[in-house]
Amino acid sequence: MDSSQLRDLIGQKRLRYKVQYRSLMETISKKGDTSGKGDFSSFGAFYQTFMYAYFLGYRLKKCHYIQPNEPTSDFIASFDLIKPVAIRDFMIMLILNESEKFDFKWFELENANEERIEIFIAEFFRRMEGYANAGFEYLQNKWDNENMKFRNPFVFVNFLEELNG
Repeated sequence: MDSSQLRDLIGQKRLRYKVQYRSLMETISKKGDTSGKGDFSSFGAFYQTFMYAYFLGYRLKKCHYIQPNEPTSDFIASFDLIKPVAIRDFMIMLILNESEKFDFKWFELENANEERIEIFIAEFFRRMEGYANAGFEYLQNKWDNENMKFRNPFVFVNFLEELNG
């Protein structure tokens, strides 16, 4: 399997997140409108908020995996339709670069059988969703305890900067 075939397989999947963060997503995402939510800053479409939460979780070095039978929500669009493409591709590269942590050397997938590739892709998404759910937990905590910070138009940049310190 070459890299374009692997990318196509990854692109066919849909991301999930823990349903407990649905209300938060509705609060801090635009959901197609551009008006914002009163004087609170909004991020973007649900999948863009997911991407942001992913980067928070990745920066925190935390994964909160979805447990079997845990309620989840997924996106209507498959992963390959998520935009901006450059950020989506960066998310992919971050996971591929740590694939040895979950017992894969992604360059060895070229000669892997279908079963091994399916296992890899399942773990790939498990980690991506885990990082996003850790990011959602961080955002939920901020919303619950410091929601006045969401009034700043640079709130999302500020949260990333807080994690740099």
